[in-house]
Amino acid sequence: MVANVSFNEKIVSEMVLSMEQTFHKLLTIDQIVPYDRNPRRAKNPRYDEIKAAIHAAGKLNNPFSVTRRPGATLYMVESGGNTRLQILHELWQETNDETFYKTDCLIVPWQSESHVLSAHLIENELRGDSILIDKAVALRNLKIEFEKEIGKTISRNEFSKKLALSGLPISPRQLTRFNYAADFLESLIPMALNAGLGNDKVDRLRKIQTGYSKCLIEFGGTQNFEPMFAQALTVHDDDELDVNALQRTLDNYIVSCTGQPLNRVRLHVDSLILDTQGEQESSLEPLDGSFLSPSNIGSPMDNEAALVQKAASIDNGGQEESFQRLQAEQLDKKYEQPLIISNHTDSTATINAAPLKLTDLPDLRGQCYGLVQQLASEIALPLAIKPWGQGYGFYMDIPAQPIQDELAYYIFWMLVGLSGQHISTERIKLAQEMRFAQLILAEQARDAYEVIGSPARLDNFGAKVLLSKSFPDGAMASLFQLIQRCRQISLTYRESDIFECMTVEQTQLRDHMAKMAGHQKTADGDTNE
Repeated sequence: MVANVSFNEKIVSEMVLSMEQTFHKLLTIDQIVPYDRNPRRAKNPRYDEIKAAIHAAGKLNNPFSVTRRPGATLYMVESGGNTRLQILHELWQETNDETFYKTDCLIVPWQSESHVLSAHLIENELRGDSILIDKAVALRNLKIEFEKEIGKTISRNEFSKKLALSGLPISPRQLTRFNYAADFLESLIPMALNAGLGNDKVDRLRKIQTGYSKCLIEFGGTQNFEPMFAQALTVHDDDELDVNALQRTLDNYIVSCTGQPLNRVRLHVDSLILDTQGEQESSLEPLDGSFLSPSNIGSPMDNEAALVQKAASIDNGGQEESFQRLQAEQLDKKYEQPLIISNHTDSTATINAAPLKLTDLPDLRGQCYGLVQQLASEIALPLAIKPWGQGYGFYMDIPAQPIQDELAYYIFWMLVGLSGQHISTERIKLAQEMRFAQLILAEQARDAYEVIGSPARLDNFGAKVLLSKSFPDGAMASLFQLIQRCRQISLTYRESDIFECMTVEQTQLRDHMAKMAGHQKTADGDTNE
């Protein structure tokens, strides 16, 4: 748990003390300068909408929060508001209306550079509209400021703890992603990043770089891979980065350097990428827990050997299609590993185990996904079960046809609850590619309910599912194994590792702090920066 009761009380008391030291003052817009290190570097996509709302209201609905650096004569935007300040300047020039020239401000005492930058980052988190690269660069700058203030360098884990204390809960694993984007990718694929390249593709690029680099070495190549990878990224930089085209370029490079056949290069690379699914975060401290025997999961080299042997019998005419089929078969096998459940009567030790690491989480998610698929197949449910790189490895999306069967209806909503996919808005945002999440975020959940029905009542679940003759014993066993595996993940890992967003407790604390600090959003979006 990132924040406990004493920490929450400490934060709230500090905010109350800070608010007692602030005061309101009428300032002209010439007395206020924008924050010169604003995390948002691109123009606000809602700029025209915000300008129209301010013009119609004739003022800002909420006062500016401003501060002043030691020795400065002008005030500076303290926690979001650069866009509104620019709009006021434009409206003053266009209308000569003094209501846009003078504005009510909340004067906040100066604390530090890191405090102001943190405040702007928190504002962006509250709105949820910042792109990954802007956040990555801002976090890099914030780390520099922290180190200046304390006079020493800090580790990734230490930085994560300081961020949490500042109201920015970001895990060390997420910091690894942000560092990779800001330190390596920014100069190579600026178009893709500024167009909004997201978490999944950044993670994919890291895995591709690691996989191809290892492949070159293992096939006897002596060349330095990183310059070639950088060049390939630059060539393929576009608003929509084509990862498949990038891999084809890298395939040809490995072939030219090693003389290996193209199909063997790709097979070996894909095996290595699967092998390094979580390796990039292996420097994190391992988390203790229980897990099934490692012998239940085949080694990556065994997987590759089986694929190569099977591919040898395929004629070249259907090589690409067959290769893709083999990949799918291999993933299915990995996800369908049997669960080994102890007969021990102690409920705290129901799974035979070795210590779990964070790098085991992708495999556990894969097993959960396989168990959900198995459950659905045993009762022939037409459910839209999607693999998901968050939570427990599966996402319940809206099926193509309305759910008519009562058993399917209750199973669907039980799995939605077990997945944890909709517990908070932050979690819903993690699945923006899913139709269900899109409808909820667009406040169109009723459209979804026309297909899946409104959420099922828990008090009917026992009679309608568990005691139903339509629910076979095999499905019951799959359900219990799924629950046990999800529970294992939940009890072993931190919530911020299971779902890469604010935890539920942090969200509640953030909302409470925002309410106290007067950060409530208005209907016309006037608080948007």
